[in-house]
Amino acid sequence: MKNFIIASVLGMSAVTAHAAESGAYVFGNLGYNTEKVKSQEGITDNKAAGGSWEVGAGYRFGSYFATELSYIDLGKMQYAAGDEDEKANFSVPMRAERLALVGILPVSDDVEIFGKVSLNNVHTTLKGEAGGESGSESKSKVMPGIGIGASYAITKNVALRGEYEYIKSAMNSVAGESVASGTNLFKVGVSYKF
Repeated sequence: MKNFIIASVLGMSAVTAHAAESGAYVFGNLGYNTEKVKSQEGITDNKAAGGSWEVGAGYRFGSYFATELSYIDLGKMQYAAGDEDEKANFSVPMRAERLALVGILPVSDDVEIFGKVSLNNVHTTLKGEAGGESGSESKSKVMPGIGIGASYAITKNVALRGEYEYIKSAMNSVAGESVASGTNLFKVGVSYKF
């Protein structure tokens, strides 16, 4: 009976400790997006989307699960097509609103690893310029994403984050064919728990 009482008290303590970790947080990330138009005949000056940034908020449910809402600027791909006589320059800025479900695995008191699945409402604008004339086409599409990462708690409220995410390319839905490699994001950031 004594062992049962001790086990019950320890079990309740664990549940209480997990419940104490629930709460809201905000975060910000800086990153790099490697997405670019696939090399094809006639395409030159092909540049990856480059720098990206993200701000968001989340809510953690105990030790193992969280949800996040965020806005991310995915950078701008650039490329040229045609020959020197008839060259067209293109740029493709991208941004998205995001909803993510996060599974968390505590490794120690300060270190956690996490996996993430997301839905991303990606806004893509294809801008072109040739012979002094320009035009653009915009499209929005919800694309799936998946990622992994880790965080390190500096204090009780502040943590450093690092993660990798892949988001299916929205550029392909604008172009109507597989022309882009997909969004590969490498991010570092910080979070603050209230």
